[in-house]
Amino acid sequence: MSGVLQDVRYALRQLRRSPGFTAVAVLTLALGIGANTAIFSIFNATLLRPLSYKDPGRLVILWSTIPRWGFSGLGSLTDPDYVQWQQQNQVFEQIAAFRGQTSNLTGSGIPERLAGSTATASLFPLLGVPPELGRVFSAEEQLPGHENVVLLSHGLWARRFGSNPDIVGKPITLDGKSFTVRGVMPARLQFPNEADFWTPMVLTSDRSNAMDQIIARLKPDVTIERAGQDITLIAHRLNPDSSIQLSLAFLNDKAVANIRPALAVLLAAVGLVLLIACANVANLLLSRATARQKEIVMRRVLGASRIRIVRQMLTESGLLAGVGGILGLLLAFATRNLMASVVEQSMTQPGAISRIVAMDMDVWVLAFSFLVSIATGILFGLAPALQISKADAQSSLRVSGTKSATGVRSQQVRSILIVGQFALTLVLLVGAGLLLKSFARLLNVDPGLAAKNVTILNLELPEIRYRTDVQMRAFHNAVLDRISALPGVHAAGSVGYGIPFGEGGIQGDFTLQGQTEPPQGITASKLVVSPDYFRALGIPLKEGRAFDLSDTGASQPVVIVSQSFARRFWPGQSAVGQKINPGFRETGWCSVVGVVGDVKQEGLANDAPLTIYMPYSQGPTFLLSFMAIAVRTDGAPLSVVNAARAQVQSVDPEIPVFGVSSMEKLISKSLSEPRLNSVLLAAFAGLALVLAAVGIYGVIAYSVTQRTHEIGIRMALGAGPHSMTNLMVGKGAMLALAGIGLGLVAALALTRLIANFLFGVTATDPATFVGVSLLLALVALAGCYIPARRAARVDPMVALRYE
Repeated sequence: MSGVLQDVRYALRQLRRSPGFTAVAVLTLALGIGANTAIFSIFNATLLRPLSYKDPGRLVILWSTIPRWGFSGLGSLTDPDYVQWQQQNQVFEQIAAFRGQTSNLTGSGIPERLAGSTATASLFPLLGVPPELGRVFSAEEQLPGHENVVLLSHGLWARRFGSNPDIVGKPITLDGKSFTVRGVMPARLQFPNEADFWTPMVLTSDRSNAMDQIIARLKPDVTIERAGQDITLIAHRLNPDSSIQLSLAFLNDKAVANIRPALAVLLAAVGLVLLIACANVANLLLSRATARQKEIVMRRVLGASRIRIVRQMLTESGLLAGVGGILGLLLAFATRNLMASVVEQSMTQPGAISRIVAMDMDVWVLAFSFLVSIATGILFGLAPALQISKADAQSSLRVSGTKSATGVRSQQVRSILIVGQFALTLVLLVGAGLLLKSFARLLNVDPGLAAKNVTILNLELPEIRYRTDVQMRAFHNAVLDRISALPGVHAAGSVGYGIPFGEGGIQGDFTLQGQTEPPQGITASKLVVSPDYFRALGIPLKEGRAFDLSDTGASQPVVIVSQSFARRFWPGQSAVGQKINPGFRETGWCSVVGVVGDVKQEGLANDAPLTIYMPYSQGPTFLLSFMAIAVRTDGAPLSVVNAARAQVQSVDPEIPVFGVSSMEKLISKSLSEPRLNSVLLAAFAGLALVLAAVGIYGVIAYSVTQRTHEIGIRMALGAGPHSMTNLMVGKGAMLALAGIGLGLVAALALTRLIANFLFGVTATDPATFVGVSLLLALVALAGCYIPARRAARVDPMVALRYE
């Protein structure tokens, strides 16, 4: 123990004697370790940390696939099917059904739209989450006439009711209907989709609408493969003619499926940055160790063993890594909220089960930072320690440190590290270049609409108060008329369930005139819009006319189709006058009266869907309760929000306005994931580039110092400054070119891993590879030139006397 303390004290004295070296080494390591800790914090929170439910490893959800439509998502059953699953399955310990729902909270302040869930009473025992206050609802409260009870989320309870402990037993109003609060659930329960409330699911015998989503707990001895076989047999027995394929997936896997690939790439990227940082610090230590060669040799002469020398050198590198690790942890801690918010935005998808990224610095993150620091200290400290400990005492004392064999071997090791640095840096730069180019291509994609100065407001009408299409259309027309009359408003239009870059709309099949069956494997997005919808969003009319006030429920049913729809089914001829059956019972055959431009409904990276637009006045009743209103204004898009909200309240004071956003912001949000990948990888690649430049500068500068005597002889024999500059730059250029060549080979293999993140760019894009190689070569030349110029200015007389 005393020997270790003695090594630590000696190491501290040595580091204090070289404050510049110590500061550079610690800062380099802090950046590398901090970046790794920050990304691992997110990786741990999303992928490694189990869900905060009872035995989460056995929780599974139903997943359905419809090959005909290309659909894959959360599976849905009818109420009778769910009951049969309960009775017939042999693989589930518990099973529960739930459905997402939205409700308007009124009667206590400003109306607010809530996202919640209706669920069977078995959901909460299955998840193993007891209430924070009160109790969960019982199976008896699923019976008709007893279902007017509600559980509140912790967030809603705190936000809306001031964390009042007396809320249990009090009534609240949802969609104009009174519900008694049975309990408050803890903050850790955010299933499904961060619900604000839960109400009991009343099961019926209706088989016409498959809306129930299923979560279950596997029995301890049952694998997910066996359970999948069991539910497939039950599903086929209940619905032998169904084209829906059902399977099971672990809840945790689906919760993070959309972020796992990106985080894996980022974690690999910061790992490369750490390796580059280690190589840089190893180079610094090699330079310092060579300068201390006589000191080390003298210690060997006085009896210090090679093991003792290695231990001493590793102690110094361990101290550097430890301080760098602490600073890196502080850096990760300081940026955790920003990183968490950015990643959470990129992982949230409508309709997907997700959870908030909680970047807590828990024991696993601390352990990771500690292990990385220890491993880093050994990694960058071992090579210099072994190298300097090999010094032969007698030969080293006979020659100067700058000319010794140890110095030569040290230079060779440094050159190898520089080649490795440049290879790793090129891999990172190519990956970042591909993602940035892909992101730039996305930004240049035409969304199919004019987003500037457009505000989006969302409304939803409660079924209990708006039961008929007449009531809903009256509200809709009154609101649009009042908003359209506001000063500065050019146009106001609405769409039901399908605002671009927000929701994809109702997808389904359709029938063309002259055909008895829908086109196989083809679906269309079906949107119900008001007459001014296209003008409000700046969607161009290509042919025919837009909807107008003459299109009423009593007139001939009409539709407008997208340009891609018209080109696909009526190539070379006019679409106007053709007939379509959109597939709704209320509509029947409709005449095409116009063609509008394609809109990137589901994001810039996705193809514009085939789209059928129906007028709001003729749309099916079930699509009328929800409406997104697009308002085009003269000035700033959000300047009209308060006035528009007032107009909505003047028509019905209990209807909340929610999801307010500008169209430009919606488009920007749709790019959050590629933006995250591009920015973070570019930042890591930039850091790697700086480290590589510093590394090659250090190698050439050290080489100049080591070869000062040789340079003096060359210049005394007639070599000019220009030739000396070329000599030194040439040495660095050879190292850089070797690293670039090795990096190109590695990049060609590794960039295929990010092919799924690219848009409009191949993983082997020649322009990116060439451009990045040239950039890295220029940085290398710049790093070589400064010390090379110093070599050219050496005074031959001084150099000849140099030791």
